[in-house]
Amino acid sequence: MLSYRHGYHGGNFADVFKHLILVYLIEKLKIKKPFSFIDAFAGAGIYSTEDSFMQKNKEYLNGISKLLNVKTEIVLINKYLDLIKTFNKKEKFKIYPGSCSIASKLTDEKDKLYFSELHNKEFLNLENNFKNDKRVKLEKANSYQTLNKAISTYEGQRLVLIDPSYELKNEYEKVIKLTNHACKQFPEAVYLIWYPVLDTEKTKLFTDAFIKLNLKNTTQIHILLNNSFLRMQGTGFFLVNAPNNMNHEISTSLKTLLEILKEPNKLSSINFKNL
Repeated sequence: MLSYRHGYHGGNFADVFKHLILVYLIEKLKIKKPFSFIDAFAGAGIYSTEDSFMQKNKEYLNGISKLLNVKTEIVLINKYLDLIKTFNKKEKFKIYPGSCSIASKLTDEKDKLYFSELHNKEFLNLENNFKNDKRVKLEKANSYQTLNKAISTYEGQRLVLIDPSYELKNEYEKVIKLTNHACKQFPEAVYLIWYPVLDTEKTKLFTDAFIKLNLKNTTQIHILLNNSFLRMQGTGFFLVNAPNNMNHEISTSLKTLLEILKEPNKLSSINFKNL
C-alpha cells in the first residue's frame, strides 16, 4: 500500500510545472497575513540525485536538468530556478526540493507550515529535514481522514496542496471526495490539486468528475507533452480560488517551459479553462 516514494520522480517535468505554479501562488498569497501553507502529501521534502530512487529512472534529466542553464528574462522562471540553486552548491546540481521545502524557503518568519505524510521512512526523512524549523508542524497521518482538521487549525489566507501518488486503489475517487469536502467546509481557502495525464481513460474520468463538482472559482490547467520515455503523457492542475489574473500572469512562463521540456517533433499543448 505504501511502497510509493516520490524520489522516483523527483525533479521530473511534472514537478517543474507544479513548482513553478507553487512559487507563483505563495508569492501572491503570502502578502495577506496570516498565511499558512498546508501540504497534504508532503513526501520527504528533499530529494538527492545520488539516491537510488532518483537514479532508477533519472526522470530529472528530462525535467529540471533541461532548465538549469536556461537564460531567460521571465521573472517567474528565474525566481523558480534561483530557488532551486539555493539548495545546491556552486553549479553542481545534486538536490531537488519538494513542495514543502520550496514553501519553507519562500514563506516569511511569521507564516505557518503544515506537512502531512503517512509513509514511515518518508516521514522520518521529513522530520529530519524540518526539525529545526519552528514554523512547521509535522504529522504522520492519512490526509484523506485528517485534512479538514488540519485546515481548521489555521486562520487567514490558506494554500492547500493536494498531490498524492494516484497509485492507491480508488485514489482518484478519494481525491474528488477530499477536495469536495474541504472546499465545502473551507470555501475561502486556495487549493492546488495536481493530477497526472495518462494515456488511459483514468485521466478523463477524473477530470470529468472533478468538473461535475461545480466548485466556484475553479481553473483547470491541462498540459500535454506526449512523452515517449514516460508513462505520464502530461500533467494537470485544478486551482480553486486562484488569484485574479493568474492565467494571464503565468501563461507565458508555462508555455516557455513547455517549449523547453517537450520532445522534438512531438505534439504538445497547454490549455487554461475557467470552470
